[in-house]
Amino acid sequence: MGDRRVAVVTGSARGIGRAVLERLAADHDCVVHGRRDVEAAAEVARLVAGAGAETLVVTGDLADPEQVARLADAVLDRFGRVDTLVANAAATAFRPLTSVAGRHSRLTFATVVDSLVELVHRLAPAMGPGGRILTIGGLDARFAQAGHGLLGGAKAALEALTRSWAVELGPLGVTANTIVPGPVLTDSLEAYLGGREDVRALLVDHTPVGRLCTPADIAAVAAFLVSPAAAMITGQTVTVDGGISAQGGPWAAMRDLW
Repeated sequence: MGDRRVAVVTGSARGIGRAVLERLAADHDCVVHGRRDVEAAAEVARLVAGAGAETLVVTGDLADPEQVARLADAVLDRFGRVDTLVANAAATAFRPLTSVAGRHSRLTFATVVDSLVELVHRLAPAMGPGGRILTIGGLDARFAQAGHGLLGGAKAALEALTRSWAVELGPLGVTANTIVPGPVLTDSLEAYLGGREDVRALLVDHTPVGRLCTPADIAAVAAFLVSPAAAMITGQTVTVDGGISAQGGPWAAMRDLW
């Protein structure tokens, strides 16, 4: 491994997580995690290996505590340490809060919140000075968005936990921050839009820079926040949304379109 660091990015077989891991591969050995798509995870591993990274692929459902423990154990067995932990994985039921059941809430909070609490518990002792925890939040934690009530609640909890980790782990030289992306051009967004080009156009119209974020936009900020240059940034929430939240976001108008 030499001077390379070790990065664990949950949900890195696709979307934002994949882009973050590809960016970090320049100076990190990489743990690729996906829920069940072994082929997609293996493809990411091949890409980051091409950048010189030693790789480890671990698949598993983070809603299952045993699989969370298996991920942590596999990382420590292979590398013996962790320098960067990026919590990107999420799962939920996109439906009104008045129609969700307990199983939907358990899935969402187990995947987004409980799994990370366990990962930090297991992996933080393997972080030294310069360690980085980065959580991927969401605008749905700030604005009511159709079908996003559960996920927004979980992401809000994620932000609160991250601030506490910043305080608790700061004396050890470990920082903890949250990135809040705006609408990002991923397959998840495409599924949410359901082919509604009028909604896509509305999102673009409400974004001052005139385009939606890409996974690479988020990855660029992530790479900075986990770098030595960001050593004095901790306990912060950094919004990367092209300015869409600066004017309140388009969610009310979107409710009318839906």
